[in-house]
Amino acid sequence: MDRESISGIVAEGSTFTDVHWGSVADSEFQGCTFVGSDLSKAGVSASRFIECRFERCDLSLWKPIDSVFGECGFEDCRMLGIDWTMASWPRVPLHEANVFVRCDLSMGTFADLDLGATRFNDCRLRETSYRSARLGGSDFEGSDCLGADFHGADLSGARLVGVLGLAVDPLSTKLAGATVDAPAGVAILESLGINLDSAGPDDDARHE
Repeated sequence: MDRESISGIVAEGSTFTDVHWGSVADSEFQGCTFVGSDLSKAGVSASRFIECRFERCDLSLWKPIDSVFGECGFEDCRMLGIDWTMASWPRVPLHEANVFVRCDLSMGTFADLDLGATRFNDCRLRETSYRSARLGGSDFEGSDCLGADFHGADLSGARLVGVLGLAVDPLSTKLAGATVDAPAGVAILESLGINLDSAGPDDDARHE
């Protein structure tokens, strides 16, 4: 199927259903909704997506070149292998953080980005790079982070409850104020070479 090239669109409050775009350039979308659409491998250049929603879309390997995403929501989307460092991230955020719910963002990279309070809930984040990213106040609850790289990241105040496969080095990753559950806490302690003794005080007393 030939895919359409889009350029110079300005849309507000529009709904785009089952569109197949091969490229998007110099366009602006405000409060728009994309449903069941295919932008995989598309070049998305010099465009703005503000307060937009993406539902059940395939965005794998798209290239968000110099484009802005502010206060966008992504739900049930396939988003493999995206290099988010291509996008434009203002030094001072002008919009609320983006939200990803039940999305597959595996093998992508957010390295060195300032992502603030971005939410990644119930997502698949396998082999995704967050190296040196600033993720203060972010939320990874319920996500699969097997193989994800958080080396040098700032996870201060982050929510890391119900996260699968979490591997962070507390010597290189900032975790002050982070909320973790027991499995994540154990994983962090084990990364420091600390062995947990499951025996409680009563068990010790019985052996005296």
